[in-house]
Amino acid sequence: MEEQSSRFTPARRHAATVAAALGIAVFGAGAGFAVTGCGSDSNSDSVNNAIDSVQSQASSVQSQVSTAITNIQSQAQSVQSQAQSVQTQIQQQTQNNGGSGKYGY
Repeated sequence: MEEQSSRFTPARRHAATVAAALGIAVFGAGAGFAVTGCGSDSNSDSVNNAIDSVQSQASSVQSQVSTAITNIQSQAQSVQSQAQSVQTQIQQQTQNNGGSGKYGY
């Protein structure tokens, strides 16, 4: 079981890295707004456009991460189902061989 969970660690790390980067980007845009908030309207518009862009990108990344997680979960369930099928086949074969576990040798 440890082997399976370690396979998905890089995906989780990647998702956390993306989330952290987006958090920094949003914070940076917010800080820029606070600094330039007293400036001209064009500065405010520019900052607001930057914030909108970052929020849109964050939403897109969130959607992609959600899709990736769904795919990973689906693949994990498929692997688990296959493993259970193999285990069942081994148990049936063992019972067919009188429980010897020697598979007819």
